[in-house]
Amino acid sequence: MKFWWTKKKCAHGPKCRQEKCGEKCKALSDISPGSCVCVKRHHSCGAVRQRLLDLGIIPCAKLCVVNRAPLGGAIQLRIGDSNLILSRSEAEQIEVDIVMT
Repeated sequence: MKFWWTKKKCAHGPKCRQEKCGEKCKALSDISPGSCVCVKRHHSCGAVRQRLLDLGIIPCAKLCVVNRAPLGGAIQLRIGDSNLILSRSEAEQIEVDIVMT
């Protein structure tokens, strides 16, 4: 089954998170603990993408970053009542918008 978000890639290109981009595209790995975000899109593919979708990290889902491991390790997220741990490499593949709460 194909969903509308499975084939979409960032329209701004691979350097979208740098200073050349007019929009504020952020990766989940760049968000500080205590912030709440809304998922825009995934840049992962294959089994990793399916795992993230199965865990509930779908477009328009609201996530809260609870904690980050030191030295660029894992990131703890809260989705509803569930806590998830993602590696930094998986979090870099998720594009998010900051939600004002």
